[in-house]
Amino acid sequence: MEKRYFLKNAPQYKLAEIISVVSHQLKTPLSSIKGYLEVLLSEDLGQLNKQQKEYLKDVLENTRQMIDLVRDLLDVTIIEVNRIEFKKSPTDLAKIIKKSMKEFSLLARAKNCDLSFETLNEFPLLNIDSIKIKQVIDNLIDNAISYNKRKGEVKVSLFKKGKKVVFCCKDTGIGISEGEKDKIFTKFYRSEEAIALATRGSGLGLFISKAIIEKSGGKIWFKSKKGKGSVFCFSLPIKS
Repeated sequence: MEKRYFLKNAPQYKLAEIISVVSHQLKTPLSSIKGYLEVLLSEDLGQLNKQQKEYLKDVLENTRQMIDLVRDLLDVTIIEVNRIEFKKSPTDLAKIIKKSMKEFSLLARAKNCDLSFETLNEFPLLNIDSIKIKQVIDNLIDNAISYNKRKGEVKVSLFKKGKKVVFCCKDTGIGISEGEKDKIFTKFYRSEEAIALATRGSGLGLFISKAIIEKSGGKIWFKSKKGKGSVFCFSLPIKS
């Protein structure tokens, strides 16, 4: 039975192997380029004029976009051949969220967006893969800021509900129409409004996020109204 399944899906596994090799080969030089650009922009090696800074910022943004795309393609490939692996350990989810909030503070300021986080003082540790769950949190916060209006708000919250913890990310952005709601977690899907507002993005983030949360024993969902904003939430079991 197992052999038949492998033979039937052999081309898919071969493609996954090719994408994996190419992705790993691209990640190292792209990370190197990103590092050098950040050093140049820090002006530790010499002062830059305004035009030079703008050009370097554009190159850095495009490099980050490429790194994200390579990561997403690799993740999707791993998910589709059911080879996703989790390295679980006791994790303080609030600490991960605070780290993400700090990393996205510059993007929030650039969009004049108010970014806030509310949680309990004490929270149980979760047995999760902290890197993968942070990837989900990063994706939801990034979307909430990127698809928000100027002077908008992004409110992140973490609370306990029964034997689960719930993370929510609420925004005052473009929202999602009724006709699009069943496509939101579909691979490569991006609405016309989303593309017009933020050209970057692969349409893979929510697909990957859903797979990570569900394979972690949790659930992910959202509520939204077009023109009024959205709230994306996920729950994770306290003991897993």
